[in-house]
Amino acid sequence: MSEFSSNKKVKQSPSLKARALRLLSVREYSRKGLAAKLAESEARWSKLGGEQVEHTPASRSSQIEAVLDDFEARGWLSDERFAEALVRRRSERYGMRKIADELERAGVNSKESAKLLGVLKETEFQRAFDLWTKKYGVRAEDQKERARQYRFLASKGFGSEIVAKVIGGQSPD
Repeated sequence: MSEFSSNKKVKQSPSLKARALRLLSVREYSRKGLAAKLAESEARWSKLGGEQVEHTPASRSSQIEAVLDDFEARGWLSDERFAEALVRRRSERYGMRKIADELERAGVNSKESAKLLGVLKETEFQRAFDLWTKKYGVRAEDQKERARQYRFLASKGFGSEIVAKVIGGQSPD
């Protein structure tokens, strides 16, 4: 019995590529987002003592960059695909401003995001109107209620002109 108790397995961390692939199998990530997740994962594993060999932060980041370069070359990691997925997920509930901010935080190329946001601009009023109808559906009678509805749409990232049209009672053609 002492033989079994002395054979405790030391939990070894999955490889960097395996962790990156597991993350990408769940959803799309931007290069910046995946790099941050992998760096966080590496730090957590080093704290747990899972790695026997100590890595310097510079060598960790170079390993992460190598994995990301490999994944981009294979077509497994794409900022363009991430941006399209994010816009598709968020467009029903949020306005252009909020989506643009999220794309910028994710490190998506401004050229790619401008192209996607151009398409969103065409449907901005319709999406704001649909969201307002779903939440309120009735035109505000007093100033307090108008302000509440205005704040709601503004907090969702819709521009002031669009919000004013929706609150003012204009309906899409």
